[in-house]
Amino acid sequence: MSKSSVFIGMVIGFVVGVLAASALPLEREYIYVYLAGMVLVFALAYLKGFQYGALLALFLFVAGLGVLRLQLASVNSEYGELFGQKQKYEGYIVQEPDIRDGRQLLYFLPQGNEQRILITTTLVQEFFYGDKVLTEGKIVEPKSFSDFDYKGYLQRHNVYAQMSYPKLLILKSHRLNLFKENLFKIKAALIKRLAQVYAEPQNSLLLGILIGAKKSLPANITENFNITGTSHIIAVSGFNITIMITALAVMSRFLGRRFSFWFTSAVIIAFVLITGASASVIRAAVMGFLLLLSFNIGRQYSVAPALFFAGAVMLVINPKILFWDIGFQLSFAATLGIIYFMPELNRATSSFPELGGVKTILLTTISATVATLPLVLYNFERLSLSALPVNVLILPIVPATMLFGFLSLLPGVGPGFAFIGNLLLLYILKITEWFARLPYSSLSIKISFYILWLLVAMVLVLYELLQRWNNRHMEQLNSSPVYDKIAGMRED
Repeated sequence: MSKSSVFIGMVIGFVVGVLAASALPLEREYIYVYLAGMVLVFALAYLKGFQYGALLALFLFVAGLGVLRLQLASVNSEYGELFGQKQKYEGYIVQEPDIRDGRQLLYFLPQGNEQRILITTTLVQEFFYGDKVLTEGKIVEPKSFSDFDYKGYLQRHNVYAQMSYPKLLILKSHRLNLFKENLFKIKAALIKRLAQVYAEPQNSLLLGILIGAKKSLPANITENFNITGTSHIIAVSGFNITIMITALAVMSRFLGRRFSFWFTSAVIIAFVLITGASASVIRAAVMGFLLLLSFNIGRQYSVAPALFFAGAVMLVINPKILFWDIGFQLSFAATLGIIYFMPELNRATSSFPELGGVKTILLTTISATVATLPLVLYNFERLSLSALPVNVLILPIVPATMLFGFLSLLPGVGPGFAFIGNLLLLYILKITEWFARLPYSSLSIKISFYILWLLVAMVLVLYELLQRWNNRHMEQLNSSPVYDKIAGMRED
């Protein structure tokens, strides 16, 4: 068994442990005893030469670590005894304000506390990351909805309490991380500049494509992207970072590999911070950094271990994203689909023509769609039947749209590039709008938690069947007289 397979197995064990911890709460003392027992079993199996026994013990040990990690992350609210009471706090705004629906959400950390409060306030007063503020208002416990664990979702962001429209007074500005503050200033300048050369809703769409700032998109346009299964292009993910790495890697030809590595790494870090450091972006950034590192040190890059490494790092830091971050779940599942399904689909369709890259886009979309289908149906209750044709029509021009979007920032010549960018954005908007209006463009399907896992099992079975069919087809091809004749001609 290869080292990468063992590593992937260990990451799966950690995930199993995190999942088990939510369903089977155990006393921490029992977990420590269990972990010590697994260490003993592993040692005995290793000394006796029972390889698979040692691997099983190691898997169960890592699963126990997953249980322990979620328990350590599950803490009580510091504000539990204060809910319903009026409180006054001094503290800091620790994230960029989230502006939506005529209000703004502030992630506020009181001085001396470790847990955040989510403040809802009006747009009358401007707030910025790093502001030191005084707030006074009633503190309440977050409530979950019938179909959404909003309380758990907020705890993923270390938010354990809420305040609605309290009194707010800015005491001082620029009191936290100067580096992050300057990045947010750059982001604000970028948004302002693009608004000068792009009309709406093209400007909002471009901001969604470039930095994931899609909240200003009209609801009907957002719905068009949801119906046509193309909402991934307005959510920053691995696709954006892959394009960025590919473009910046060209620098190595002119400026040297080492400079290109450090410059690209810095750009990726800045990009992650500017876009809000969502789970999908961090996952893609870790994988992108490993890809850059492999180029720099001359080692082969393996995608699957890199993906599992990224997932493991994120789950160790914050295991709650496994449950309450749908973006992380979909991003991870889609990447798994592309890693495992796409090569098999390529083998099955090896005789089909490329058609100028259309085949690759089709297979990529099918792979990601199949892998994410159980999660999409469970969380969004929607199956898009128009996703394949729309993705084929849109994805090829997204890199060009991003390029012209960045070129639009240039002084003097920016409006000229923006003219082309506007045309590309209009094309995307019209394609999604037209397909979204078609009858049965998407179907509403609701599934239970048990059907979710049944569909996951079916996806795994489908992959196994596809792999076996390809292997059988290859064996038949290798044993055919025609193949032997061709092989003999090549040898001659």
